[in-house]
Amino acid sequence: MLAKFYKLEWDVSPECSKMFDSIDSELSVKTKTDGNSNKQTGGGSELRNLSLPYKLVASAGVDILKELETIKTMQGVIAPLYIDKRRLFSTLFMLTDCQCSNMNLTPTGQIVDCEISLSFVEIRISTGSGGGLKVLYNDVDITKDITIVECEHEMNAEDRPDEIKIKFSDNNHLWDGWQPNNHDTIKVIDGIAKTGKMFIQSVLPENGYMNLTGSSVPDKMRKVAKENNKSWNNAKFLQVITEIAGRNNLGVENYDIENRTIPFLEQENMSDLQFISERCELEGCAFVIYDGKIILYSPEAIEKSTPVKTIRVKDDTGYKYDDNSINAYGSCEVDNGSVSGFASAGINNENVCRKILQGYIDNSAEGNLYAKNILAKANRALKTGNFQSDIMRDLSAASVVILKTATAASNDGNVFYTKIRHDYVKKKTNHFFRFLK
Repeated sequence: MLAKFYKLEWDVSPECSKMFDSIDSELSVKTKTDGNSNKQTGGGSELRNLSLPYKLVASAGVDILKELETIKTMQGVIAPLYIDKRRLFSTLFMLTDCQCSNMNLTPTGQIVDCEISLSFVEIRISTGSGGGLKVLYNDVDITKDITIVECEHEMNAEDRPDEIKIKFSDNNHLWDGWQPNNHDTIKVIDGIAKTGKMFIQSVLPENGYMNLTGSSVPDKMRKVAKENNKSWNNAKFLQVITEIAGRNNLGVENYDIENRTIPFLEQENMSDLQFISERCELEGCAFVIYDGKIILYSPEAIEKSTPVKTIRVKDDTGYKYDDNSINAYGSCEVDNGSVSGFASAGINNENVCRKILQGYIDNSAEGNLYAKNILAKANRALKTGNFQSDIMRDLSAASVVILKTATAASNDGNVFYTKIRHDYVKKKTNHFFRFLK
């Protein structure tokens, strides 16, 4: 019997024998209970569960270790299951579990043979990717034309663009005809979660699927261009940022930013993204880039804002908290070869953050300001944490929340989200944050 699921194939040939004899399927009736009468009534059917058992034999040409490693990376993958080149039940399945049994080894530890049982659950999709997911290509809804099997949206809070990764099947073979390029945009909407405008970076084929990557900044913003070399005299900080954003077709918003007049600054042989990043560090602010806008904010101000929600980390959550406070900097020294600056963190620590600045420093007062802002940024992410939860669509990067950990209550308090990764297919959220004092 021939079959295929994503990267797994079952076949019999002179080089390899790998096949299965049967598929175990379970289909249950869905019921609902009336809250008053406690009476149960039918309501369609539950998602179908499949079990696919087969045997691996090394002498038959199977690389058993490679097979097991492949399966390990595929848990949670959603794809069609083909039997004799026909799609089973005309639906999608998610690989949920893999059980390995009756393994025989040689005296040197090599696997001779073993039995595998793969568990799948049905993913029902009526048209396109269905569910709550909606995909817009150049603001045109293409949801019905593709089937999404993977979709991750990474939101970054501090000076990095957001990223999107989508794997999909091109149901109607339209994508090549669309001929996407890095001027085109993609948007994903999953209920209240929205990626905003993302600029397509690449679309590459793989095993019958298309892999799309996108970023919240256009590609040209990452590149060094001679025509962008420029200097400014006595210019306002926001004036410079707005000018650079404009040539990348981005807008600007700002919150609690000190719009300082800068005596002289110069962009030379530096990408727009790198220039804005370095300038924001010196001016003591940070930014996110979302839905066609550079959003500048004051870290100090946002850290004092009211938390947007309380998150409780469950007992069985695989969380990880790190504390590198011992590596905090006690002071910072900056120098550009002619003018220097100094700032103290006011803590008893001999670690010194030293930085050579390539740009112009007007006087020692400006040098001290730069040292102060660099020091503050360097000492922010000393105590950090991360964990995974069921998807929280209402949560975005640069949010302040109250974190409560049942098994580590000493860590309870406010945290600032430096990064969030939403998986809109597996319905999971990966949390990355720093603890606030």
